[in-house]
Amino acid sequence: MNMGIIEPFKDGFLEIIPEGEGSDYWHITAIHINGEVFCPSPRIYPSTNVALAKARRIFDWIYNHQIETLGLGCYCEEFKITLWRQPKLHPS
Repeated sequence: MNMGIIEPFKDGFLEIIPEGEGSDYWHITAIHINGEVFCPSPRIYPSTNVALAKARRIFDWIYNHQIETLGLGCYCEEFKITLWRQPKLHPS
């Protein structure tokens, strides 16, 4: 069974998973920054290194464009992807 990879990065971490059992292709599942989760629109990358490198670049874009990412979703022209934001849930 192929497992995903969680990699710490700056103030958060990156999650990638294989496309399927035995696949060499990877998908960026989520980018976590300061307790918030951003899920990019699906793209397949040919290796873990390529997927993690792209996830790092997306992380930096999110970090540098925090105003644009305040809603539930935003379009990133630079990478031609939609980023869906899962806001923090605070216990009541």
